[in-house]
Amino acid sequence: MTIKNDIEQEPFLWIDFTLNDFEHFQEVVHDWKIDFLQLDGGSFHSELKQIILPEVQVAHTHFDCHLDQKGTSPEKMWSFVIMGEDASMYRFNHTMTKSTSTMIIYTPGAGINAVTFSGFEVYILSVTQEHLSHLMQKMGMDQAEEKLLKLDRVELEAEQADGLREVLKGILLKAAAYENKVMTSEGKELMLNYLPMKFLKEIGEKIGCAKEKTIKEKHFLYLEARAYMHTHLHEPLNIEEIAKKFQLSGRSLRNYFQEELNISPKQYLIALRLTKIRDELQVLEKETGVVEKTARRFGFQHMGQFSKSYKTYFGELPSQTVGTSKGFVAF
Repeated sequence: MTIKNDIEQEPFLWIDFTLNDFEHFQEVVHDWKIDFLQLDGGSFHSELKQIILPEVQVAHTHFDCHLDQKGTSPEKMWSFVIMGEDASMYRFNHTMTKSTSTMIIYTPGAGINAVTFSGFEVYILSVTQEHLSHLMQKMGMDQAEEKLLKLDRVELEAEQADGLREVLKGILLKAAAYENKVMTSEGKELMLNYLPMKFLKEIGEKIGCAKEKTIKEKHFLYLEARAYMHTHLHEPLNIEEIAKKFQLSGRSLRNYFQEELNISPKQYLIALRLTKIRDELQVLEKETGVVEKTARRFGFQHMGQFSKSYKTYFGELPSQTVGTSKGFVAF
């Protein structure tokens, strides 16, 4: 709907939240399906700003903890991710970003496979596949989409990344200032055409410099080992036995976890079990022994140490978590 006033105006959806838990973040972020596993102790804190038009979205967010992120990017949209100027590096598709000039590229509905650390900060432009294809034709870049489908990142020059980052910042600041959350026709033109065309121009200049995305065979073995941990949390798990099961050495598996997630396999298992226990406690009724019973089912035998670890991770005692959600336990 277009509102007629002194100047033609276009409504847009605006999201602006300060978030202190994963569940709230997952509820408010638009079109991104993201699941988190926190790999360190401490609290979760993030700020999310997002401006949304049917064809184009711009967003900014940051996290202050160590996270394993999985999920999918928006369906039928290309997404281009620019890091904040002071952002920490993160691992994407098993490879660390090189600098804050690294642009990550998500094809429509692509899998999210990232490990991020405190200081993670990104600006994101998402454009519908139909609209981006139209702009590519308009710019004479008909072959660019085929090339981009083979890439998961482009290494920009610092000046290019700075320029794109500043444009996204400016759009978000301007959107926040609009009292009625409508934009002028000129503002819409900026969002729909100038912004994605600027991204395409910068990518087009560097597109030959990016390596095609590759997943080595060993990564599948490591991912199978991680998946096995997820599905056998109730059982006593031995790292050496898991490694052997997937034709890996114990040392190789430990090195993988350290390189990929910056933690040991044992720490990863603890994070998984604590998170699963929290999911279950949230939907259980308060009754005597419910915490101990749930903790023991996931392999914790010493309740004092369990409570200490739990509070370190989630900032509250397990007894304080019981019955706090009416939702369902996730797989």
